[in-house]
Amino acid sequence: MTHPFLVAAGALAALWLLVHVFVGGRQIAQPLVAATALDPLVRHTQYLCWHFTTVAIACMSGFLLWAAYSGDLAYAVAGTVLALGFFTVGVGLVLYLKDSHIRLPQGWLFLPVALLGILGLVQ
Repeated sequence: MTHPFLVAAGALAALWLLVHVFVGGRQIAQPLVAATALDPLVRHTQYLCWHFTTVAIACMSGFLLWAAYSGDLAYAVAGTVLALGFFTVGVGLVLYLKDSHIRLPQGWLFLPVALLGILGLVQ
């Protein structure tokens, strides 16, 4: 038996992974690598963090989809907690920096993933 809310959460996280890789790669990662005015330590650390984010979103999606089809809800908890973390940091840090969520909406993308994950856990 599949859990439809968890399938939806995992699929949405997979969509955000594609956006991260293809849009973020072009708009963020490539300019970052090309920013030779930055100290290489800073530039390389940021590039590593971009790739760590790629892995984390892939795990989020994989955990939620695995839980949806296997019924092992421990994976759903892991994926949902990751989504909640991305949402909390993404929204909170933008507020802390006094920046705009219109310019930096990434955190909000993970709220529906987290909510779908929660629904999948309580169904």
